[in-house]
Amino acid sequence: MFKKTKGATSAQNRPAPVGDEARPRALAAAEADLRYDEPEGDAELVGSAEDTARYIADMVGALAAMAGEARLDLLTYLLNMARVEAELQSRQSEDGDSAED
Repeated sequence: MFKKTKGATSAQNRPAPVGDEARPRALAAAEADLRYDEPEGDAELVGSAEDTARYIADMVGALAAMAGEARLDLLTYLLNMARVEAELQSRQSEDGDSAED
């Protein structure tokens, strides 16, 4: 689902962070190097709702971790709420697909 792209901004080109900034920036750099793997065939083909919800849950989870490291408590809470909602949407979509089979 995720893959590194050649055109992604490399973490090696950024200045080295110092102290407590190192971990959130390293996480952000790693996430920036990942791109959602879209189907290469039809440009109009969109991923399923389940895949999209899972992707959102993963990305928001990484943001929540960054906010937690920076001790941004309210932002961490809100991002975790968004992550939980995306996970629920993913499961509902998954259950809906199973029921149709």
